[in-house]
Amino acid sequence: MSSYSLVQMVILCPAAIAAAVFDWRSRRIPNALVVAIALGGFAAVALTLGSSRLPLAFGTGVAAGAACTPLYVLRGLGAGDVKLIAATSVWWSLSQLLVALVAIALCGALLAIGYLSFSRNTSHVPYGMAIAASTVGTVFLS
Repeated sequence: MSSYSLVQMVILCPAAIAAAVFDWRSRRIPNALVVAIALGGFAAVALTLGSSRLPLAFGTGVAAGAACTPLYVLRGLGAGDVKLIAATSVWWSLSQLLVALVAIALCGALLAIGYLSFSRNTSHVPYGMAIAASTVGTVFLS
């Protein structure tokens, strides 16, 4: 196991789970937590993989955010969800990014089906839970 994978397990996974808890309880993901996840990702990349990898980290975050923005416009995701996806994506390589985005979509679909089947409040599915589950899964499968 690389030192970078260990940092992902120790910092990224708990932070993503915290975002899911906030989303579940209040239907909001604090901007401060999202910023901390992104900055932590940049720091982890720089310290463990080298500063030459920072443009890639920035690019994966922007690419993920851009890929999810149409879902926000169509009201399929909240703004906090898109920001959280972009922030967690800073931590991924390109191959991990693809795995993470597919995992987010699959976890999100299962969550939405389950949530809409058993909940009367269908105005907001706490998608942070799907993002956290896929983040943890991607870290442990990488």
